[in-house]
Amino acid sequence: MEQVEMISLSDAHKKFFEVGACLSSESIKRHGAIIKKHFNCAVAENAMKWEPIEPQTGIFTFGEADEIVKFTKDNQMTLRAHAPIWHMAVPDELFVDGDKPASREILIERIDSHMKAFCEHFKGQISSWDVVNEAINDFPGEDLRQSKWLELIGPDYLDISYHIARKYAPDIQLFYNDYNEFVPFKRERMLRLVKGMLDRGVPLDGMGLQAHVNIVECNLDEYERTVEAFASLGLRIHITEMDVNPYSLRDRVFPPSSPITEEMHHKQAELYRGIFDICRRYSDTVDAVLTWGVADDMTWLDDLFCPGREHQALLFDKDHKIKKWTEQIIEDAIRYNG
Repeated sequence: MEQVEMISLSDAHKKFFEVGACLSSESIKRHGAIIKKHFNCAVAENAMKWEPIEPQTGIFTFGEADEIVKFTKDNQMTLRAHAPIWHMAVPDELFVDGDKPASREILIERIDSHMKAFCEHFKGQISSWDVVNEAINDFPGEDLRQSKWLELIGPDYLDISYHIARKYAPDIQLFYNDYNEFVPFKRERMLRLVKGMLDRGVPLDGMGLQAHVNIVECNLDEYERTVEAFASLGLRIHITEMDVNPYSLRDRVFPPSSPITEEMHHKQAELYRGIFDICRRYSDTVDAVLTWGVADDMTWLDDLFCPGREHQALLFDKDHKIKKWTEQIIEDAIRYNG
């Protein structure tokens, strides 16, 4: 009996939201067939951060970003831009003026110049933009993370960045993006931040929930509370960087304390299916779900989180085969379409 080919992730979810992943030149080479078949949106993984775009003040390099733009355009995919205002991937020289720290005024001028050049170059190519990334502190103390942006400009650096972005990108949805959104105290800090911005008239259109989740510290009830909380503010929601780690965030030893078991895979599947289900139920607010990587042969978890250890945290395996839980997600969507 001839096997019927399963429909794609994006086709299964076309009534709900777009589905995609982060892209780089290397992932396009390795995973192009998967991306073309299963995804209808994407985000530039690193190529649109500050340093790759402007490695030296006033010197712009768009090479990899242009490649991603062309690929997504050729394949009718929506493209998100990601993270100019972040505490990483920013050249040190940005924050100095000669032999002294840059003044507030100079740094704001540099943000303006960077965003102007970025928006002029990519005019009409980008649908949404993570303007500020990971500004919230994870530890006791102040809500905002200590960073050069905070130190040299002050806490209004976020408001300023969004107003500048809106000036040059009137047609792009502007997002704030952060992680650990399912942790109650972090969620409350994120809510305080974005509520304050909205109250002050900051042009914030959406919330990026990274969804770097794991089977130990994340549960679906808390994740739904997070989606519901931000949906209640009238913000658009994107799940921006999803992967499901089979290990606790605290388990960074190698070799791992235990191999990945079938039970761990089952819990990974439950989290993946559960978060997709939450997003379907909130599809009047959730516009996109993206994973941080395409297949298990190329993931930040293996490279940076715990080098040398496989995490098997994505929707396709290291041989680029679709996983059982990915097939289940597609089947869940078909049933939901009913």
